[in-house]
Amino acid sequence: MSCSKKIKNGELLELIAWGRAELLRAGIEEAQEECERMLIKLLGCPRSAIYLDEHSTDVERFRERFLTWIEKRVRRIPLAYLLNEADFWHETLFVDERCLIPRPETEVLVEVVIREMKKAPHPSPLPKGEGENGIPLLGERLGEGENGFSFLDIGTGSGAIAIALLRACKKAQGTLLDVSAAALDVARINLEKYGFCLPVIASEAKQSSFKDGIATVPPSEVPRNDVELKVRARLVQGDLFGPFLKDEKWDLIISNPPYLSETDWIGVQEELKFEPRGALDGGKDGLEFYRKIVAGAQARLAPGGLLALEVGQGQAGMVSKWLQEAGYDNIHRFNDLLGIERVLIAKNK
Repeated sequence: MSCSKKIKNGELLELIAWGRAELLRAGIEEAQEECERMLIKLLGCPRSAIYLDEHSTDVERFRERFLTWIEKRVRRIPLAYLLNEADFWHETLFVDERCLIPRPETEVLVEVVIREMKKAPHPSPLPKGEGENGIPLLGERLGEGENGFSFLDIGTGSGAIAIALLRACKKAQGTLLDVSAAALDVARINLEKYGFCLPVIASEAKQSSFKDGIATVPPSEVPRNDVELKVRARLVQGDLFGPFLKDEKWDLIISNPPYLSETDWIGVQEELKFEPRGALDGGKDGLEFYRKIVAGAQARLAPGGLLALEVGQGQAGMVSKWLQEAGYDNIHRFNDLLGIERVLIAKNK
């Protein structure tokens, strides 16, 4: 016997009003939007349909799930974990407690890199943008170039950065690295969602090639068409450059490493306490991983290869200094939409 019944607009409005009040009492400012996002997920409809249409659903189960989500959100469990989804770049990714939730500021890193890799060579790192001081705005049209390149995404988490690059740059080949096998399971879900074939997770050290890692045939031998070209990614578990053979190099090394310091943790946002600490904790001064990446990346970049890093607020100066001392060329900084220096790129000689 079907439990499906029509839930009327008035009932939905009452639920939204109650949920909004609960979230506001908990100090959640975007309470209305969050309630609507919960209903969109539960009803499988666009926002406008919440108010315009009646919906056939299991009313009791619907109410129970909505009330449970509100209760958990009041405890400051991130909304993305409740909905099991996060929007990033042009994708909607699966996320849960095994991975960091992708942030909007990381889209600046993706945009800078896509412009670099698709429209090289440039007389400067980026064409002049329409934003303040020439910084390109998110959403400005990207080039349509098809430069083939390989990249290593250090600390891939959900796979957000890598998937954005693979989908935007059709000839790119990506290695997605994370120390956490649990996070790689989430990345696998997202790669498979967007059609990137992943037969095996490479969890042993010295997984050096696509043939030995994820792809069943080397990418160079895969026929170039929209279906078969998608065997272009591998997942590797390990710490920084340890899992790879000494002679393995990439055209691009990209990372949004953990960068919160011990001081940052004192007043950390409540929601962050539910995310994997290992994906956020950058050591005493927040710079632990930058030291390691800057020191190790040069030997792993092809000549003229690009190192691209997201940094925390106030960290760009120190990391730039290390890059310069290490002998990198063409070091440039880019602001996020709040005017914070958020992205560094540098070229290997």
